[in-house]
Amino acid sequence: MKRIFCILFSLLIFATATVVAQEVEDVLGVSKLKFNGTKYQLGWSAHNSLQYMQEYFPKGQVPESYTDMFTISVTLAPNMIAKTACEAKVAELAQRKEIQKDVWNWAVSHNEDGSEWIVDFICCQGNAEKLDIVEFDVHRYRMIDVDGFPALQLLFYSHRVYGDDIMPFMKEKLADLRVESVAALIKFDVDCQIKTK
Repeated sequence: MKRIFCILFSLLIFATATVVAQEVEDVLGVSKLKFNGTKYQLGWSAHNSLQYMQEYFPKGQVPESYTDMFTISVTLAPNMIAKTACEAKVAELAQRKEIQKDVWNWAVSHNEDGSEWIVDFICCQGNAEKLDIVEFDVHRYRMIDVDGFPALQLLFYSHRVYGDDIMPFMKEKLADLRVESVAALIKFDVDCQIKTK
């Protein structure tokens, strides 16, 4: 089990860096979606032999300066389960909090049978004198079927706030956004059509 955890931890941390960026190609069969009342369209995609990832943005937003982003990632790997993937993310957050000091808090929850796991967290970019970005993220891990084989699906919502808007967001909006987005992500469903051949 420890070996599987180490392999998964490495895969989840480094997979994003190793995917091959493509022109915006729909590799998941999902070109647009609606989350928590907002419409999103495909803005970025990438894949390698193990991972398929797509990012979606509301109209007018781009990856470099988004306010809201929704990500779907599907990872094809043996012996992977949602709980272990969530544990790997928490380990990454703990390491970032200790070394980079850019993660503040996180919380973990799961459904009754333990087949789906959620971690939500808040992180930042900037320094002690001034914060440039505060980001609230929610990750939901679950298993899906791809060509008759189990695969890990990550559904991921991210909300960013910049500069002078950070403190009002933290004081007035973060708590409500957290409740709404976690509830919406628990109910969210999407059918990915991956072509692995």
